[in-house]
Amino acid sequence: MPSKYVTVGGTAVHCLHTGPTTLPDAPPALERGRLFLLLHAAGSNAGLWRSQLEAAGREHSALAPDLPGHGRSSGIEGLPTVEAYADFVLAFARALGLRRLVLVGRSMGGAVALALAAGHPELVEGLVLVCTAARFVLAPETIAGCRDVMCGRLPQQFTTETFSPATGLEIMRQAWTEQVKTDPRVRYTDLLACQAFDGRPLLGRVRSPTLVVAGADDQVTPVGCAEELARGIAGARLEVIPHAGHQAPLEQADAFDRLVAGFAAELP
Repeated sequence: MPSKYVTVGGTAVHCLHTGPTTLPDAPPALERGRLFLLLHAAGSNAGLWRSQLEAAGREHSALAPDLPGHGRSSGIEGLPTVEAYADFVLAFARALGLRRLVLVGRSMGGAVALALAAGHPELVEGLVLVCTAARFVLAPETIAGCRDVMCGRLPQQFTTETFSPATGLEIMRQAWTEQVKTDPRVRYTDLLACQAFDGRPLLGRVRSPTLVVAGADDQVTPVGCAEELARGIAGARLEVIPHAGHQAPLEQADAFDRLVAGFAAELP
């Protein structure tokens, strides 16, 4: 998968993209079809979007950045709020001169996408909110465990609560392999940003056509969270993927990719 770095406000942002590799100072070639911008979850990185980049690249253009401090982007700290991430993604889009795009975000990335779509509808021709919520409810033990990992009191935790019981170990290993590419400090601050986020006032401000996708077995942002999003955003469509948890685009990649492709085909 081609990749490159873009400097945004002093941060070297690593991103994966479709199309051919370009020279260091040249933006990726993203003129084909629609343009998808894929935003990853808390403590994650662009690598978990590889299936979606490959699927979109058959007819369209797509790119997925590592947010600051994540993956191969510079820094060892995440941004303090979801709104700060939305501002950063806007600066990233402007730095690359991106045209109107289909914005796809999972979990924290979905909250960032929601904030960006509500604040800058001129940039977003379609919105896909995946395994996310207008208001995250995080268990205190989740926050405490992440803090203990950050402080070195616990090793990195490779747990299964973000997966469906139907998901095989090989898929879980893919997620865990990407997990260790981001410093635990960043995951901790991401969770605090999610905990503080309240996107409910933003729902009525979204004007872009919207697809809300939930995993039927998601324990982190259950289907009820997706239903709240779909009720609050005018004209939003809700799709629930069977045998998928909080990592639905990875767990059921073919089903997810078909939903996104169908949604994009229906956009005006």
